[in-house]
Amino acid sequence: MKPYQIIDVDALEESMMNNKEIIKQMIPMYLGQGVQDFNDLENAVQAQNHAEIKAKAHHIKPTMQYLGATELRLKFQELEDAGANQEPFNAIKDLFVNIKKDFELAMAELKTYQESL
Repeated sequence: MKPYQIIDVDALEESMMNNKEIIKQMIPMYLGQGVQDFNDLENAVQAQNHAEIKAKAHHIKPTMQYLGATELRLKFQELEDAGANQEPFNAIKDLFVNIKKDFELAMAELKTYQESL
């Protein structure tokens, strides 16, 4: 069984060229800026702003890629597409609630990984 459900430590380390010093520098940025970006996305969902949902979801995807959180990155893509296609907000909100749970778990896993370095 993998120790993490959302993030992939091997992918994370590979994206940082297996350089532990770079990893140690980047994780706090992911935790800080990533959470801020997610809060901005949550505000856009609450404001029912399709354009902002699209933009904010798009902005978060590269971080998910670096973390090896491929499934979560795909969910952000789905949310970005929902914003772009101006889908009904009840569908967007349902998708967001699902993403939020996974995002929070990913951040918790990232903190656990950080503590193991």
